[in-house]
Amino acid sequence: MLTPNRREDHRETWAGKKKVIQSLTLKVHAYTFGHTQFIENKDLPQALYEKARRATIDHRVSVPETLSDAFQSHGVSGIFIDPESIIISSSKHLRISPRRGTALHHTHLRDDVFETIATSLAEGVGVSTTARIQGVDKKTVLLVLNRAAAHAAKINNRLLRNLVVSECQLDEMWSFIGKKEKNLDSIEKLGGILGDAWIWVAFDAVNKVFLATVVGKRTEAYAVVLLEKVKRVTSRMPSLFSSDQLNQYTNALLQVYGKKAHPARKHGPGRPPKPRLAPPEELLYVQVVKQYKKYRVVKISRNVVFGNPNKVDEILSSSLVSRNINTSYVERGNGTIRHVNSRCNRKTFRFSKCKENHVRQLT
Repeated sequence: MLTPNRREDHRETWAGKKKVIQSLTLKVHAYTFGHTQFIENKDLPQALYEKARRATIDHRVSVPETLSDAFQSHGVSGIFIDPESIIISSSKHLRISPRRGTALHHTHLRDDVFETIATSLAEGVGVSTTARIQGVDKKTVLLVLNRAAAHAAKINNRLLRNLVVSECQLDEMWSFIGKKEKNLDSIEKLGGILGDAWIWVAFDAVNKVFLATVVGKRTEAYAVVLLEKVKRVTSRMPSLFSSDQLNQYTNALLQVYGKKAHPARKHGPGRPPKPRLAPPEELLYVQVVKQYKKYRVVKISRNVVFGNPNKVDEILSSSLVSRNINTSYVERGNGTIRHVNSRCNRKTFRFSKCKENHVRQLT
């Protein structure tokens, strides 16, 4: 049944509708015509009423029982003289889900099932194994991984703010995505996604907190991203930076914490020298240099790259955890990641197939 179009004369419109209604004695079942268009889009109040009726029938909106019966008893729009009042009155009784704002919102999983899947992933169980144990599809496990990682990232952004860090240890850990670097073809190397995926880590040695992690290639650009994250979560520059002998950290520290310095111009013709990045006086950066022989460490030396060595000794003497220059705490954290994260194991079939899931597992 089609309702007459609205004309300028509303009286004639509603009179025509009343005649049509009185002439019909058919009982229209709501579910039979639940997805049939009965009106034209120009009839805005009727269209709003029709959308509300369909949402009630499809159980997408929670309304009182009496109003729900009223919606379902009219399979054809236009029966009510004032559909706007029906829609407005139903909006006051809409129920807000208690899952709103949580990782479980719109997952359609029970709380215990979601928690068990998330715990299994956090403890290093693979996606396929978790799906078999829980009796769900792998897509469901990946959905839980996505929601849990996004919610954990929000919590980290909320809690990791204005931190005071005395010792920040930097390190990088090898992993791979899809296949190892030696097995990539030329096109896959140009993509820059598959192959080696180094996990850059910034670790607070005193409070045992991961300040930031970045997944990418072993280049200076990713080292800069890591230190920018450290700068974002700390209230001031950490008192001491320590790392291995990787050269990318030196240039990255200058880009993030360095200040522009104008060298003195030399006498004679020529252009003046360009400004350069110089480390500030409060920046202290040390390195642990390891010498290897047949894949074994045979000698360890320590080098002060930025800052006064006397200040470095003062910080280490008053430190609660360190007595000399070291990176042992961040390396211990890397060992924990390899132990609980199956994607970071060296020889495994549970490696990541895409970078997004690799990053989510680390969150």
